[in-house]
Amino acid sequence: MIWVALAAVAVLLLLHLELAVFTPVPRRALRVLMYHRVTGGPGLRYAIPADALRQQISWLRGSGYALISLGQVLDSADRSSPLPDRAVLLTFDDGTADALEMLHPLLLELKVRGALFAIPGWAGSEREEGEGRVRYLDAAGLRMVAATLDIGLHGHEHRDLSKLAPAEVEAELRRAAAWLAREGIPFLPALAYPFGAYPRKDPARRDAFLAAVRRSGVRAAFRIGNRVNPLPLREPLELCRTEIRGDEPFWVFRFKVKIGRRKAV
Repeated sequence: MIWVALAAVAVLLLLHLELAVFTPVPRRALRVLMYHRVTGGPGLRYAIPADALRQQISWLRGSGYALISLGQVLDSADRSSPLPDRAVLLTFDDGTADALEMLHPLLLELKVRGALFAIPGWAGSEREEGEGRVRYLDAAGLRMVAATLDIGLHGHEHRDLSKLAPAEVEAELRRAAAWLAREGIPFLPALAYPFGAYPRKDPARRDAFLAAVRRSGVRAAFRIGNRVNPLPLREPLELCRTEIRGDEPFWVFRFKVKIGRRKAV
């Protein structure tokens, strides 16, 4: 029996390899890269060194990728303006203090625009995370980084939206948008699902969930997915992002951008 199990594992690995490496990646595609924090110290899963991010942006430009803004993605989702063939959007989750201290100056220097998905309920607070204590930008900080980062939603309290009833999902997103508007923070109607989670495997729940997201005013939403998004965008509330870890070598970043990770199931 052990040989049967090993053979099954080998077949799955080969299938995954074929899907990951040998399946052609569409040239006309949007790549959405997911980051969290930027650090001046060593790389961690959720914290990329500023020099590494600079190297990645330089490589993207030198390799013919088009760095775009979240606003351009929304225009493409509305079919009002097409995206370039090899479009790349840089996204950063949570709205931590390093977005102002390190990320904003770097993007300003490189003349690049990114997207930041903020958590209004955590604004101005400090929280213990797995990699240490983290401080979150207050309203003033979010207004400042809006010069280089399009602000989007990441829920109000970073709740797992997939576990909420549709009415709760809508209320959570409206509450986050209302706070941003009240604080005078410019933002776009785009959402990064907290934990990348939404009920995609249950068609009835998925449809009710996405209807609630749409009713809240969101026009584009991002899960994780770790794959590219073919153009034109067909499912703007189910756009995939690729996680870029701060503790991975540069060649892994290049592989993820070029190939994207595909799953057998």
